[in-house]
Amino acid sequence: MDAIEQRARELLAAEFETADWPVAAERLRAALPTSSIVMWEKMKRVSLNAIIAGLTPPEGYVLVPVEPTVEMLGEIQLVEHFTGNALRARYAAMLAARPEVPGA
Repeated sequence: MDAIEQRARELLAAEFETADWPVAAERLRAALPTSSIVMWEKMKRVSLNAIIAGLTPPEGYVLVPVEPTVEMLGEIQLVEHFTGNALRARYAAMLAARPEVPGA
């Protein structure tokens, strides 16, 4: 199970807990079957697939932090006279100019 599916399971389990269904939440987190009913398993898979799709950036897109990390700043420090503040300003401008995610 990859990190996105694990996060999807956690989000769905939290919804089950909100709906006062803690046993289903516990079994979902542990990736255990929750019922012998085929429809339940299909509903669970469809729900997980929807959450996974919502957490996965479209092809050609990546998630980036709003505030750049030290490592990121080090990678874009191409001109010596740029200070940390100037780099942050350029990064903010770069984020502001980014294209919107298609279909969002």
